[in-house]
Amino acid sequence: MYVVVVASQKGGAGKTSLMRSLAVATHQAGHATALLDTDPQGSLTSWWNRREDQQPALVRFDVADFKAGADRLAEAGIQYLFVDTPPSVRPELRTMLGHASLALVPVRPSPDDLDAVGDTLALIEDAGCPFVFVLTQAKPRTRLQMQAVMALAKHGKLAPTVVHDRTDFPTAAITGKAVTEFEPETAAAREVKEVLEYVMTQLRKDAGKAKAGR
Repeated sequence: MYVVVVASQKGGAGKTSLMRSLAVATHQAGHATALLDTDPQGSLTSWWNRREDQQPALVRFDVADFKAGADRLAEAGIQYLFVDTPPSVRPELRTMLGHASLALVPVRPSPDDLDAVGDTLALIEDAGCPFVFVLTQAKPRTRLQMQAVMALAKHGKLAPTVVHDRTDFPTAAITGKAVTEFEPETAAAREVKEVLEYVMTQLRKDAGKAKAGR
């Protein structure tokens, strides 16, 4: 089972929106997918409770024993577990990153968000977890977006598709949907699908490296 942990120490980076969008798109692609909400704010849980479709499944288990909970899901046939995390440094976040197949780091193209990346990276690198940046909530064709792309590329892998600031995301969320369900042919849906394709490529590469290193 692949465990994808979405982490950002900066609030408002679009962490929950990105995670649920990717999880729904993964489910739509035919993969058994689950969601885990570890953020005390519970935004992911509130969104899921508004859904008519009960998939991807929202699961709960003791994060203090993350491996045991993840193992049970894998045994039940879950292929992808997407984990939403709190925007703060908590001991359980280090535990989750230690068991992650990949960490996704959403970053808005703003000086404040770029300055805050270092704290998140320190946690990820301490856990020895592969990671990918995803530029989120960007305004199309702005100089700030290009500057952010260049800055992030110096620190690690960056998803080649930018997720732009579009009203489709909050509009879909009102009824507990993701953009790929709400309006599957829009630019927002296309961006999510392209980011997911990149994420899955990275997961397969990292899994291949792990097997080769055994």
